[in-house]
Amino acid sequence: MAVPATNRLLWTVHAPMILLVLFWGLAFVAIKAALASMSWVTLTFLRFAIADVLFVAYLVKSGNVRRPPPRADLPMLVLLAFLGFVGYHLFLNLGETDPVVTAGTASLIIASAPAFMALLAIPVLKERLGRIQALGIALAFAGLGVMILLATPQSAYEFRASEGALIVVPPAIFSALYAVLGKNYLRRFPPFTFVAWTLLLATVLLLPLVLAFGPTFVGDVTSMGLDAWAAVAFLGVFPTFVGYGIWFRALARIPAASAGAYIYASTLVAVVGGVLLLQEPVTLGTVAGGGMIIAGVVLAQHLGKRLRSASDVSGPQGASP
Repeated sequence: MAVPATNRLLWTVHAPMILLVLFWGLAFVAIKAALASMSWVTLTFLRFAIADVLFVAYLVKSGNVRRPPPRADLPMLVLLAFLGFVGYHLFLNLGETDPVVTAGTASLIIASAPAFMALLAIPVLKERLGRIQALGIALAFAGLGVMILLATPQSAYEFRASEGALIVVPPAIFSALYAVLGKNYLRRFPPFTFVAWTLLLATVLLLPLVLAFGPTFVGDVTSMGLDAWAAVAFLGVFPTFVGYGIWFRALARIPAASAGAYIYASTLVAVVGGVLLLQEPVTLGTVAGGGMIIAGVVLAQHLGKRLRSASDVSGPQGASP
């Protein structure tokens, strides 16, 4: 008996997307947990290194290792590697070292990336900004301000900026730049292959910083417990390698809008995961600012097909940790 197409879609696409929501939401929690045992530089490098092993295996098995990007593309690919991986993860991890920046707060700040993408699409993709989109961008940025100024429980009754929350804002901008600037390259490279090459370049770019933090890195690696290694392994395997695989497979089977609806659920997973696993508080800034960001992003993403295309192929901008 043939399996109905809707059932096949449920098990081959929607079920993996539910796993993806868990992977990307819990990644913010795993970052916070891992940072209790290592520096932000150590965490970034180890996560990249673990994912690199899997991506290299993919490149070898697929034969793409014999077809590296042309040398003429190298300068832009290096820039994209910095934006999408090195800068993004270093700033995110550094921001989460701030005790007042919870996993949920970090995920909701990152969720503002599509608002930055909407602004970048005006000069880069020659998009016109309508009133609804402008309102969405303004609302998302206002939500960012609320989350930054009301990041701590004590700041519920007074404005007190959080340095850690401010540090998490650049990754949202880097994420948007990676999506918009990488659009043309993703027309020439298979998306998963593009991610593999840019991550490998990112690891090379990160090496000088790892060497500069040499004693700290060695101390972290030699003193890490099993729980810390488990958190790093989870980050390298599931949110990074498996996560991108699920994402691009889903985009080949269902509309991007349907896939995107799942991605924003990962912010809820991050908030709930932080509360249940790390006993993190849910502040007024998290609830009010996070709600404003998500609502603003929903409005801002109505810019048009060209903008949606940029976010579709480059990756899940706005929720991926």
